[in-house]
Amino acid sequence: MQLTTIDRENLSPELQERLACFEADRDAYIALQNQYTEVVQEDKRLMQKASELEGQAGRTDSSWNAKGSSGAIDQSKINEEIERSSQLRKDAQKLRLTAETRAGIQNNLIIKVAEARLKLVGVPTSINKELQQALLAKALKQEGTLDILLELFALSRAVLLKSLSEHEVMLSRCNSPYERQAKIHELTWITLGQKLEKLFDGAEKDTLAPTLATMPPAVQKEAVVDNFAALQKLKRTTAAS
Repeated sequence: MQLTTIDRENLSPELQERLACFEADRDAYIALQNQYTEVVQEDKRLMQKASELEGQAGRTDSSWNAKGSSGAIDQSKINEEIERSSQLRKDAQKLRLTAETRAGIQNNLIIKVAEARLKLVGVPTSINKELQQALLAKALKQEGTLDILLELFALSRAVLLKSLSEHEVMLSRCNSPYERQAKIHELTWITLGQKLEKLFDGAEKDTLAPTLATMPPAVQKEAVVDNFAALQKLKRTTAAS
């Protein structure tokens, strides 16, 4: 369950601008991911096709060898099979060479995708934190909220003060009246928190704070980096491959 539906028009101008910049960078990143995925899939298709042709060539070799051994076919037919097998291997080799020459395209996209993702790292967390802080401040200012919270705290403190004997071992370790009062104050908040936890009865685990920004997932075979040093290492590794 999500608590609040966000109306973007009610966001601060600064947050709206940050969100717009993030979404532009996110869309650019996703576009590069799509390009990279297309290149990877095409390279995979080329290699699979090459393997298929090589398999056909192998089966053709077996066929003409078997026919030649049996003497059931003339030499011209065998030569045709040999030529067909040779051509299949040449076609397969061309496909593999094509895939190899495309390696530069893939490597270039690997770096571009990593750079685009690095621009997004940490941004969703920052944007969502700013939103949630603003919503929390707004919720605390709602009419009646302060009175309810003060009443809950006062009641919790009253109950605790009548139960100090239960905490006497802990309180006896305090070295001064001031420290004792500070510990009682701390215990008051703990007691109130326990009451709220009991009231929630686990519902808080399924209650989500609203968010504005989400980091897109990485695509298959994407090189994920989360800092500049990792990006530089990726560039060196890719250049050496």
